[in-house]
Amino acid sequence: MTEKNQKRQDILNSARALFKDKGFHSTKMEDISIEAGVGKGTLYEYFKNKQDIFDEVCIEFVDLIIDDIKYISNMDNTFKEKLLILFNEKLKMESEFANMSIDNILSSKNIISEKTVKTIIGKISEMYSAICSIIDQGKKEGVVVKNIQSETLACLIVGTMSEYLRLKFHNKEYEIKEDDVIFNLLYNGFAVKQ
Repeated sequence: MTEKNQKRQDILNSARALFKDKGFHSTKMEDISIEAGVGKGTLYEYFKNKQDIFDEVCIEFVDLIIDDIKYISNMDNTFKEKLLILFNEKLKMESEFANMSIDNILSSKNIISEKTVKTIIGKISEMYSAICSIIDQGKKEGVVVKNIQSETLACLIVGTMSEYLRLKFHNKEYEIKEDDVIFNLLYNGFAVKQ
């Protein structure tokens, strides 16, 4: 990574931490410059304003989620193992980036720019595509019912995962195991009946 790219990334990392801890409105450009170890003028060399930084942080976060799901999809594991890994990776991200989820970002319309909302909505199809490839693997393995569209199952997984992980995170539980009741209900709901 070039020095210029590294400095830009340092600014984004610092801003993400501040937005997480203080919120968008309470974070000032000066706070970001101090946290990133750069002059306030340097911030403006890379970003137009705080809104520009926030939008970039949100897009970068969504890209991290997508990259993570694609990585899981390409792993040499069974469908069930990948599903469990997917749940735990999402839970890990929820704990690392408290209050940052795609749902939270998109519901922050008074903060996030319309252009960024459109960008993120476009990226969501990438996320679902990666999850569908995991589901398709389960169908090939013969453990997932074939008569339900993969996109429908992906919605079921994402919705269940988001709500359940919010509850786990709230209760300060940071791991999901194979015998977890919700994981079992979800998995057995679309598993091929033996």
